[in-house]
Amino acid sequence: MQKCGRFPQFVLCLLATFCWLLVAQPAQSVPLPTEPTNVPTWFYESDQAAASLGYSVSGAGDVNGDGYEDVLVGAPKYNSGTYKAGTVFAFYGSAGGLTPWPNWSFGGDQTGGDFGFSVAAAGDVNHDGYADILIGAPRYNGDQSREGRVYGFYGSATGLSASPDWQIEGDLVDAYLGWSVAPAGDVNNDSYDDVIVGAKWAADTFTNEGMVQLYLGGAAGLSSAPVWTRFGGQPGASLGTAVSAAGDLNQDNYDDFLVGVPLHNGSQEDAGQVLIFCGNSSGQPGEPCQTINGSKLDERLGEAVSGIGDITGDGTAEFIIGAPGQDAATVYSGLNSSPIWTAVSGQENTQFGTAVHLSDINGDSYADAIIGAFTYSADQATEGKIFVYYGGITGLDATPSWIAEGNKAEAEFGFALGTSDVDGDAQAELLVGSPNYRKETELRGRAFLFEGIPGSDPTHHLFLPLITNQ
Repeated sequence: MQKCGRFPQFVLCLLATFCWLLVAQPAQSVPLPTEPTNVPTWFYESDQAAASLGYSVSGAGDVNGDGYEDVLVGAPKYNSGTYKAGTVFAFYGSAGGLTPWPNWSFGGDQTGGDFGFSVAAAGDVNHDGYADILIGAPRYNGDQSREGRVYGFYGSATGLSASPDWQIEGDLVDAYLGWSVAPAGDVNNDSYDDVIVGAKWAADTFTNEGMVQLYLGGAAGLSSAPVWTRFGGQPGASLGTAVSAAGDLNQDNYDDFLVGVPLHNGSQEDAGQVLIFCGNSSGQPGEPCQTINGSKLDERLGEAVSGIGDITGDGTAEFIIGAPGQDAATVYSGLNSSPIWTAVSGQENTQFGTAVHLSDINGDSYADAIIGAFTYSADQATEGKIFVYYGGITGLDATPSWIAEGNKAEAEFGFALGTSDVDGDAQAELLVGSPNYRKETELRGRAFLFEGIPGSDPTHHLFLPLITNQ
């Protein structure tokens, strides 16, 4: 390489030197930074006012066996043949994501029954290779007023069945069975998935103590009678307000599950409680293998629970508990009695922790924590907000890694949360319900889907879901 002389030869020489360096030096791979999209990749809005679409949302698993996971959206006040009976919409995944319109829907047959108040994946209860789903209608009137009803629809090569394959009722006045529904995993390790259902206001010995029931899967589907039932044991405890699979917390090859009791009176009134029940060969858990108690007045610990996540990658399952009365959420690892992480809202009375979820949404193999605060107010009153905290080998981030707001007054964005890998890229998408999302003057409700969030992005972002009108 020649030495450079005076200008203008100097400038020409510098250019030649630069070109030589480009050619002569070995190529290096420089990763380009990726940014999460500032708009949702998909949304669906009710075409009716006051339908509460997005009151419940959930991943469904792969109900049609095409290799793409699917999504459920509940609208418990939607008119679908019967006035305000409620409807659930299913959207099937594909390489291009979700379709603009539902692939499947089913409406309730009773006004005010709140069909779709709760929705959940059920796992594969009949072990046929297709995912199944659960839908709750807690205000359903059967032989008893407001006893509630839960429906099961089984998957197949053509998708969800046209009519319920399984249904149960509360059999108690004002039980509100179906207030919560969830997969329980395989609690008896027989290769069939099981389910847990909650009846928030059921009464056995005490008024409004609440009830949960466990139903086992089998070759013919879910059992017609519960294998196990538990009541709250205290007036007004509301056991069964929230239920969730927990994975195998004690690593004994039997899946465990969580039950929230948010109005349980312990050291303080309505401090709340979460019960952990461990599976066994009989499928009858008996007494809790661990109890977590709230300690503050009106803490409402256990109003939301979510399990099945390994935050640190150490092989131990973690779970998250919401305490919206204190605008807080805590994470526990295995059956440890002390939390490994706690988050609080930066604003009081936001209902931070009313919705919680664990899932890996940035594709780094560590579960992340997602928390909703549906009454959070920023630029608009009660627009709602969600907070995402990334997991990693050292645990969850101390501050939010990603946030999004509703950007509409009264939207209640973040009231419901879920995840599903709808495009088959091995990275879960984030599903958010906003049941009061407004179109002009009408509160219709919306469900949003956000593409998986890159784990390498260290910055904090604010993303507003309303960018275009559908």
